[in-house]
Amino acid sequence: MFHWKSIPQTVIAPRAASLRLFRLRDGRLIAAAETARGIRVYTTADDGQSWADAGPGSFTPDLVSANPEFFEMPDGRILLAHRAIGKRENGFYTSLRVNVCEDPGGMNFRPHSVVTEYTEPDGGFRGVWEPCLGILNGVLTCFYANDATSVTPQQNIEYKQWDGAQWSNRTVVCDGVQHDSRDGMPVWIPLRAGGYALVIEATCRRREPGRHPFVIQLLFSPDGVRWSDPVDIFRPGTDGSKAGAPWIAELEDGRLVVSFQTDEDSETKGDCTSVMKTMISDGSPAWELHTEKFGPAETVFEVPEGSGALWAAVYTDGRELFASAGTGDGAVMKRAAIEKIHESEKRSNL
Repeated sequence: MFHWKSIPQTVIAPRAASLRLFRLRDGRLIAAAETARGIRVYTTADDGQSWADAGPGSFTPDLVSANPEFFEMPDGRILLAHRAIGKRENGFYTSLRVNVCEDPGGMNFRPHSVVTEYTEPDGGFRGVWEPCLGILNGVLTCFYANDATSVTPQQNIEYKQWDGAQWSNRTVVCDGVQHDSRDGMPVWIPLRAGGYALVIEATCRRREPGRHPFVIQLLFSPDGVRWSDPVDIFRPGTDGSKAGAPWIAELEDGRLVVSFQTDEDSETKGDCTSVMKTMISDGSPAWELHTEKFGPAETVFEVPEGSGALWAAVYTDGRELFASAGTGDGAVMKRAAIEKIHESEKRSNL
């Protein structure tokens, strides 16, 4: 358990959501969040005690921008991926975009590339969502969820790779039709022991006992090419409840920390009453993980009944674990020293 209740929270930005944190190689801590003005980037001069709006992270004022996610390239360039969607004359437009900051000392972003885009008949939430950047087998790669009607009647987890000039043809990692599941919100990381881990939300348990609209699943790949079938790692503890919007981080000892939002403790179901929780694996290899290999999930941000802590993420720089979410207070974060988490884990196992 993480004992998040004893850790104070910091508000990075009021009236903001989908907060993402990142520690640069030069030691600076940065953040990005969704706002009414699009994606905004935030910086801190006191290592996270206070924050300032450093400028825009998106450049499509005619579209709604969301789902920010950072990645730092080996050459020091900072990438910021996000989703941009909106109605157009010929239908509903969805896209995934990457912006870049080439000045290591500043936070001046500019457009870099469009990962993928679709225009489809208006109506329903269709398109591409939740970009997640990283290096897969030495190549910059963007994972995302795709439920464009021209692609699939369910939703796929896919990726594209950057060849230096454009993003490659899409590769399907998890087929929604094959799994009878609207698989979404992918987050993936390389593992210290080799291979890759990917967490998603899935609807495959919606008709089974418990009738969970969404559960959290994990996939493993030893080489970035072959991916395992999805395995449940969290199911809500109450019937009709859901768990979605996962995130994943790896501690230095190889244990995985997974965050998500769930309405399992609320009588009223839905995203608006879901709260952020985190859980930690028992140290088993990623390919052996399932629900019994994780400790109990603990609520991170205490919010009033009927409100939520939403579109959360968990991040580690090796020294600290950061939790972030959007609440009624705005985009908020908590941080905990890894050493303290390890000690609490040892005590809980006595």
